[in-house]
Amino acid sequence: MIKSDCLSSNIVFCVWAGNNAMSGDRISSLFTIFNNVHCPFVYLTNSHYPEWEVPEAPFHPAFQYLSDTHKADYLRVYMMHHFGGGYTDIKFTTKNWTPFFEALQNSDKWCLGYTEVGPHGVAAVGGELEQVLRANYQDLIGLCAFIFRKHTPLTEAWITRTHALLDSKYEDLKRHPARHPQDQLGVSFTDGTVSAYPIRWTELLGDIFHPLIYEFREHVLHADIAPSFAHKYR
Repeated sequence: MIKSDCLSSNIVFCVWAGNNAMSGDRISSLFTIFNNVHCPFVYLTNSHYPEWEVPEAPFHPAFQYLSDTHKADYLRVYMMHHFGGGYTDIKFTTKNWTPFFEALQNSDKWCLGYTEVGPHGVAAVGGELEQVLRANYQDLIGLCAFIFRKHTPLTEAWITRTHALLDSKYEDLKRHPARHPQDQLGVSFTDGTVSAYPIRWTELLGDIFHPLIYEFREHVLHADIAPSFAHKYR
């Protein structure tokens, strides 16, 4: 496996960061990725993702305290910046990704993704910015499947803003690490307690990603790479 430039190698990543078992629908979806993308496929688990940590650019120290969902959010940022290539959520797909890689490789764009599904798909960042993003959702790409060039100004800004957020949350994360694979600020647990885990559901990914994609929209290529959103995944 050549790790230096995963865009030129057509490598597609997906992540399962936890020890919890996948649902049957997730397992079936994983096999559709393996069978249909027609590209080298890297399945990152908690046993394998340390192999991709760059010695001179280690994972943020807050990583160990994140929920499994937020670990997966972080890893897609990290992989796209340091290695490039493709990323997909573990969702059902019938699509061959080879033409998508070729489209990005043969362009001067920095990333390729599917057009965001609608205003309702835009991260709830609040205020005037959210209204601008919703009104211009067709300039955005979704979070569930995309391909990136590594080390572009876009990925540099993405990982910088991600690390800045984790810097600001680090002490709170040490005091209140994730208790559940899908932990988020304020969620209620079955024992009646309320989570003090300090990160909102979309705060680590969508709240950063959508504003950045809008900012760099001239460098984004749109294509029909989306997985199926009709299936149940839990």
